[in-house]
Amino acid sequence: MDTAGSPEHDADCRCGGAAAHVPTARPAADSTVDCPECGEPSSPQRIATWGHCRACRTADSRAKSPLRW
Repeated sequence: MDTAGSPEHDADCRCGGAAAHVPTARPAADSTVDCPECGEPSSPQRIATWGHCRACRTADSRAKSPLRW
């Protein structure tokens, strides 16, 4: 697959056109999905990275290692 000649090729990319661009790899910033633990809307990136929303991640980390004031 030759992407170097395609209009989507980024001249600053280190791959030099050897890798295909995947425009759907990152969803739009305004898209949300429901957290599988609490059901609150969250960004798809957080769900993919942590498995749940930020609030659930914070609660999970506090349960494992509580803050010591």
